[in-house]
Amino acid sequence: MTASIPNQLRKAFLFRGLSSDALTALAQKVSVRTLSEGDVLMRRGETGDSLFMIDEGWFKIVAEGPSGDELIINKTGPGETLGEMALVDEAPRSATVIAISNARVLELKKDAFQEILDQRPDVALALIRGFSSRLRFSTTYIQKAIDWSQKIAAGDYGFIENTQQFSGNTESDDDKATELLSAFFQMVRSVKAREDELKQQLEKLTLEIDEARRKQEFEEITGTDFYANLKEQAKKLRAQRMSSENEG
Repeated sequence: MTASIPNQLRKAFLFRGLSSDALTALAQKVSVRTLSEGDVLMRRGETGDSLFMIDEGWFKIVAEGPSGDELIINKTGPGETLGEMALVDEAPRSATVIAISNARVLELKKDAFQEILDQRPDVALALIRGFSSRLRFSTTYIQKAIDWSQKIAAGDYGFIENTQQFSGNTESDDDKATELLSAFFQMVRSVKAREDELKQQLEKLTLEIDEARRKQEFEEITGTDFYANLKEQAKKLRAQRMSSENEG
């Protein structure tokens, strides 16, 4: 263990507020890993045997959409922890985590994690606070997605003009959820563009149908015996008028 590791752990949201001796005890259990941009820290479906505390760099948490495309669930950086859920519920990893920059993490293995929880109730309490914070953000994220979905269903796309891409420096859960729904945001743009295109096609089709209908109605009228008789009578009247004008 290096002398800097307790200080690095102190920056982690999950262990913020722990006493110096608790951090020292925890530091004895961790190891350091470095990653390059694009490296996968964990994959969805894998057995979780470690949790990670981000010391440097940024990661994206992703799932696979229905069409196989990547859906970004969250982006996280220094001070955040990753992978603790699988150590608590012993279920497979729920998402894939990929480095989006060069990064450095502190790794705590499952056995060491369980041992420290048994020995340090204050660490367990910090873990519960971390779960609570994640749950609050997830609730905000879901509410935002539902709100946007309802607006789209009503044909209201005004909200997309105020949506910004992820910058990594937002404070509130609401702002972060808005930024992280970038995949949803792009889908909304595509839906709106498609809807506008369909409206234009419908207008063009309506004009073509009206024109064809007018042509058909004209042909139906001009093809009747009544119209033919009128045409013949008009022809005779013109001939008589021309004859009268010549005689005069």
